[in-house]
Amino acid sequence: MLKEILRLFKKSDLFMEAHQEACQMLKSDNQMFDNVCAKLRGRPIPHPDVNIFDEEKKVDKTERAIRKKVLTHISLSNIADTPGSIILIGIVIDLERIGDYTTNIAELSQVISQKLEVGELEDELQDIENNIAKIFDVVTYAFESYDKKSAQSVASKTLPRHCDALLKRLMTEDLELSPQNAVISALYIRYLKRVASHLINVATTLVQPFDKVRFLPQNSSNK
Repeated sequence: MLKEILRLFKKSDLFMEAHQEACQMLKSDNQMFDNVCAKLRGRPIPHPDVNIFDEEKKVDKTERAIRKKVLTHISLSNIADTPGSIILIGIVIDLERIGDYTTNIAELSQVISQKLEVGELEDELQDIENNIAKIFDVVTYAFESYDKKSAQSVASKTLPRHCDALLKRLMTEDLELSPQNAVISALYIRYLKRVASHLINVATTLVQPFDKVRFLPQNSSNK
């Protein structure tokens, strides 16, 4: 779908504006995610000037603005632009949902009195966090630069399965966590999975044909 989206962005000033706004949504999501994970895990806050809840409201407002631009474009153009318009709407929905999950993580950090400790799960959880951070960078570059190759490099990722495996360990093994840490860990892992899934949705949107958008490529790996 990248060609269709690129054609729309070049064709319409409204879509060029929508693309710029969607890129800003993605950057905001990234900064919000970095901050909330750092706060929950007791690490230095990388973007101290970013207020999570104010930023999330801006993301929601931008999504509505992009929807309006797309609707205006469709009403003034021909049916050939419809698939690309639908795809762009799908992307901004994913970006809005990422913002929602970052606020969910922020709410967890408000409940716990100290940083989240996960005991034996620490290495695996850090690996998931680091991989999501890398996917954020790649998806941001791919979307900003219309880079299909970069999008393909993460479209096949099965990181959500790793989150499921970690959650299973949490539920089935005696990890000697406090009840509070166990509950917050379970919710945190679940939210990480959803953030990863929405980022991968954006990547697949850029590389898959319209009828296969949001499905992993058939040659997807288990990385």
